[in-house]
Amino acid sequence: MSMLIYAVDLGTTNIKVVLFDERARELASASEPMRYRRDGAVVEFAPDGVTDAVLRLIAQCADVAAVGADDDARIVVTGQAESLVLADADGRPLAPGISWMDERSTVEADEIAAHFGTDAAFAVTGQPEAVATWPATKLRWYAAHRPDVLAAAQHVLMIKDFVLLQLTGRAVGEETTRGFTYFYDVPGRRYWDEMVDFCGIRRDQLPEVVPAGSAVGPVLEAVAAQLPPARSYAVNAGALDHFCAMLGQSSYAAGAVSASAGTVLALSVLAQGGAVDPTSRVSFHPGLRPGETVLFGCADSGGVVVEWFREGIAGGISYDELERELRERDHRDAPVFLPYLTGVNPPDFNAEARGAFVDLQLRHDRVDLAYAVMEGVAHLLRRNIDDLRRSGIAVDEIVSAGGGTASAFWNQLKADATGIPLRVPAQQEVACRGAAILALVDAGALGSIDDLGGLDTPAEHVFHPRADPARARRYSRFDTALARLYPQAAPTPLREKDR
Repeated sequence: MSMLIYAVDLGTTNIKVVLFDERARELASASEPMRYRRDGAVVEFAPDGVTDAVLRLIAQCADVAAVGADDDARIVVTGQAESLVLADADGRPLAPGISWMDERSTVEADEIAAHFGTDAAFAVTGQPEAVATWPATKLRWYAAHRPDVLAAAQHVLMIKDFVLLQLTGRAVGEETTRGFTYFYDVPGRRYWDEMVDFCGIRRDQLPEVVPAGSAVGPVLEAVAAQLPPARSYAVNAGALDHFCAMLGQSSYAAGAVSASAGTVLALSVLAQGGAVDPTSRVSFHPGLRPGETVLFGCADSGGVVVEWFREGIAGGISYDELERELRERDHRDAPVFLPYLTGVNPPDFNAEARGAFVDLQLRHDRVDLAYAVMEGVAHLLRRNIDDLRRSGIAVDEIVSAGGGTASAFWNQLKADATGIPLRVPAQQEVACRGAAILALVDAGALGSIDDLGGLDTPAEHVFHPRADPARARRYSRFDTALARLYPQAAPTPLREKDR
C-alpha cells in the first residue's frame, strides 16, 4: 500500500491535475482549458463544470499511472483565488461564477475606495488598490443589481472554496487566499466586519477560515463513486498557487524571491519575522505557517507582453526562431521598451502609464524590438525587486517557473538586468508539487514543510548575472524615459551600494 497525491491547480487559463507519489515524484499529469463566457466587461464560468473537469482529470491521471485500488489517496487544491461563486445550502451555484478578470464592478470599486480610503483599506486588507478584481466589489455589484441572488446565497465562496465544498460538503476558506477578497483583515486574521457589511453580505454566508494545508475531510460518497478506486480519499485545502509554487521550488525561505514567468509577472517573498513596512504598497498575506507573512506583487505586463509582440507585431514567429535570432545579435544599441501595456503595475500603480518604444530608429528591426520587449519585462522585474529592498527585504536569489523560463536567453537577461542569480527548476508544475508537499505533511508522511530531505528533487539550472557596464546604462535609460513620460511612476532609484 502506498500514498497517492492528486494535486489540483485551478488556473486562470487551464485546470490541471498532477499525480504524485509519497516522495513527490510526478507520476502523471492532465489538463484542460478553463472555459469562459465573455461579453464586454463580463467574464463568467460554470462552477459545476470546474468540479466536473477536476474529476475527469483525476481519472485520466489514474489511468495513465495505472494506480491500484489499495492506495490511500489525497486530493489537494491550489490555484487562483479571486473568482467568485454564490451557492445555495446544498452547494449548488445560484448564478454563473464571476472570474477575477470580470470588470463589471469598477463603479463599486470606486465606491469602496471613496468610503474606506485606499491607505486605510491597505492596512487591513493587504491590497494597495480597490479594483474590480476583488470579490468585495462584485458582491457590492450583486447588492445593487441582483439583490435577490445575493440574499438567497447560503455560501459566498471563491472558486477554490467551491470545489472543496463540492468534494467534501464542507464550506471552508483557506487562509492564504483570504487577502484576495478585499473583505479580510489580514493582520487580525479575521473577516473585516465593516467591509462585509458594506458589501451587503452576512457573516454566516462566509466560509470558515482554515490554515494552509488543513485537512478538510473525506470525499462525499457521491463524489467517491466518480473517482478511481482507492482504499480511501481525503481532501486537503492546499494554499494559493503562488505560495505553493514557492514551496514546490524551494523558495519559501528568507532571501528568495519567487517570480512567475507566465502570463503575468508575479513575485512572492517571505517577510522576515513576519514584518511588513506600513509605508510600502507591497501586498501582504498570511503565509503557509501560523504567524508568517508573504509579500506578493503581480504585474499584468509579464509574459503577455512578449506574446503580444510575437503574435501581433512579429507575424507569429516561433519562440525557437526568435531565440535563435536574439542570440545572433549584439543588443547594446537596441531601443528601450516600457512594458506598461496594461497600465497599472506594481510598484508604480500608475493608471496613466502606457507601453512605449524609446530611441526607435529606422535601422531597428524585429530582433531589436523583441530584445527591447523582453528587456522591458526584465526591467519591470528589477523595479519590483528594488521596491522589496526599499522595504527592508533581503533578496539573494530569484527562483522562476512558468512558460517563459523555456527561453534560456530571457532567463539570462533577467539575471543580468537585476544583478541577482536566477534559479529555474526543471519541474514546471511547481505549484502542484508544493500543494502535494502540504498534503504529505497533513498525512504525516513528512514532519513539516522543512522536512523535505527524503523527497524527489527536480533538476534545476542557475543563471548567474554577468558584469556589464552597459547594463546599468540601459536601465538608466528605461528609468529616465518612464519618469519623463509618466512622472507619477518614478520612485527614488535604489543606489548601487544598497543593492
